Amino acid sequence: MIHNPDRSGWFGASDTNFVIAKNRNTKSWQNWWLEKLDLHKNEFSSKAMAAGSAWEHKILDAVDPAIRKDHQITIEKYRLRVNYDGDKDGVIYEVKTYDFNKGFKYADKTKDLKRLRNDPYWRQSQVEMYAMKTTKLYIVAYGLIPEEYDNYFLPVDDKRIKFYRVEYDKQWIQNKYLPNLKDLCRALRKGRFPT
Repeated sequence: MIHNPDRSGWFGASDTNFVIAKNRNTKSWQNWWLEKLDLHKNEFSSKAMAAGSAWEHKILDAVDPAIRKDHQITIEKYRLRVNYDGDKDGVIYEVKTYDFNKGFKYADKTKDLKRLRNDPYWRQSQVEMYAMKTTKLYIVAYGLIPEEYDNYFLPVDDKRIKFYRVEYDKQWIQNKYLPNLKDLCRALRKGRFPT
């Protein structure tokens, strides 16, 4: 829950889908790139996003109050700035809130590696592990019930906290993510659209 709205000049772990996108001609990709060049501001917000941010620390405290919150790692040469929800003893805790009535959508149960590699949570997790140089990450999923979207002072229900271990995929980082990141980093430093 690091509150710096300026996302220009740096790539974050949550940008991973854009970093590896094959089609850079979509409006959403171009708006994202303009934001990186500091020529466009994305001011989109929703009730679900606000609730997720509000509940993040409370959920981590329910897991373990000793978890460090809002840590950031930067890798200047790649213009990579990764914000962590929580970490402790080399283990990353990435909080994801969702509508309890709709269920949590993550491809962790699939045996199909291609499908798993297309999951945005999996991709974000890979970049977080890469930057921290660890292979231990848990997605901490918490299903919000309707009243929790309006009242952030309710207690966390421990029974709704679910953990999903994400395995590190060095091959995907080396062969897919980093080549794209390097290309975009060069374009960002020159202040232009990538070719």
